[in-house]
Amino acid sequence: MGRALRNAFPPIERQLAFIDRAALRPLSAAMDGPASLLFPEKTHADPTVFMEVVMELSLAVALSMTEAGAHPDAAAGRSMGEYSAAAFTGVLTMSDCFELVRFVTLKGQEDCLAQPSVLATVYGLTRRELAAAAAKVAAAGEPCEVTVFYDKARLGVAGLRESALPLLKKALLPLRHRLSLSREPGAFHTSLFDRLAAGAAAKFGETPFSAPAMPLYMNADARRATSARTVREKLAAALNSPVLWQETIERMLADGVRNFVELAPGAMLTEFVCELPPDAEVLRTDTPGNYARTLQRLAGK
Repeated sequence: MGRALRNAFPPIERQLAFIDRAALRPLSAAMDGPASLLFPEKTHADPTVFMEVVMELSLAVALSMTEAGAHPDAAAGRSMGEYSAAAFTGVLTMSDCFELVRFVTLKGQEDCLAQPSVLATVYGLTRRELAAAAAKVAAAGEPCEVTVFYDKARLGVAGLRESALPLLKKALLPLRHRLSLSREPGAFHTSLFDRLAAGAAAKFGETPFSAPAMPLYMNADARRATSARTVREKLAAALNSPVLWQETIERMLADGVRNFVELAPGAMLTEFVCELPPDAEVLRTDTPGNYARTLQRLAGK
């Protein structure tokens, strides 16, 4: 993961070493795999590796770009990416950021094992169609909640118990669609994780939070947070509520944001989720060429 970037730009490797020290774990050593390390079984004692290394790489890219003179006006992250966004904006120390991520994923693992659940990704439907299918499952007595939806891609994710998956498939049967199960270990961002959200709120209350150095747009309500208290509350609320990522992008556009920088390793969190206006620009950092072009665009280097 990110090997070409790391080879091409030594500052990224330097930032990875810094984050490794702060996280008290050699996370960057896991970036080259193998898949069995990055995606362990649900019962594994260390189920958080993939999440953490993705966060670490995106943070290292962001920090290397600011070191080179690129300074953003706002920040946002999707799902667990909110924690790295919080670290980048100074809300959390690097150490606290990764400690909270491990707390959330390990406690979430307990819930996943006690009450097996899944995130089902459904392609080809409208929001209304997916919501109606989820409502049919709920009417049968099983929680089934849409955790995220992207209109442009006609892609939605529903969270439910594993045992209720046949009910969702039956509800979707009359509709033209494609369904796949996500690699996440359970139906995070649904009411099945109410216990986790309550425990996280207490844990977050014991953790120092600072006001973000720039507005931080949050998934819980797709609005920006500017205080430590607001970020703390919204991070906890997001654990058992839908991820309003498309709505977050739309809010940023409404607030005048036009230049988006999408951090490695991915390149699909921004423009594929909704229609962007002609004057909006998405800059990428997922390859050495894209990183160099973005840095030149933002910092003139």
